Amino acid sequence: MAPTPRGCLRNSEGMSFLPLNKRLVRKRTLKYGFLKSYLDGRGYSVYPTEIVVGHKDLPVTNQGFLVDVTAFKDGGYYAFEYKSLRDSIGSQRLLNQICNYSFSFDYVVVVAEVNENGKRREASIDPKRGSHMQQIISLGAGFWTVQFPKGHIYHTDPGVFVEVLEAKLQHPNPENKRYIEQKFKRYVFGLPVPEDPNQKTIEIWMR
Repeated sequence: MAPTPRGCLRNSEGMSFLPLNKRLVRKRTLKYGFLKSYLDGRGYSVYPTEIVVGHKDLPVTNQGFLVDVTAFKDGGYYAFEYKSLRDSIGSQRLLNQICNYSFSFDYVVVVAEVNENGKRREASIDPKRGSHMQQIISLGAGFWTVQFPKGHIYHTDPGVFVEVLEAKLQHPNPENKRYIEQKFKRYVFGLPVPEDPNQKTIEIWMR
């Protein structure tokens, strides 16, 4: 069984490149477009749709399988879980999602919408005082906020982002991470996925 995900922050260098086969690259959905656009501007390679995590050795088996937005940057795979004002950042569901995502991705980030005052009604987002924030931090997840103007249109208005907490490096299950890597190779980078189980990583393909 893979070790419980958690660890120290560590990044490796990555390079951008043109797809080898554009026919393999999936069309991006409009859902969570505001987050995808922000990540584009920050140098992430964004997966075009939602994605299901790998299922090897998951700590939670009844929920927390579908990731809202995923991306690749500097050698690491990121899972982003978006919580609107209608959702709760204090739910057990969010903790379960973080745990499951960390078994497939190097980094997990919670992106929470805040109101015009930069707050949420159901919980404090102060990293030093909020009890729910302490739980999120204990799992090694990063925490960002996004604020929209009144009357905004979900998924299209860009929003204003604040990266409050940096995500810590997780230790995903190798089989799960390989599954995610293959998805990115084919549908983001347009790379053919080798049949060899000892396939090269994206970083090697990109050199």
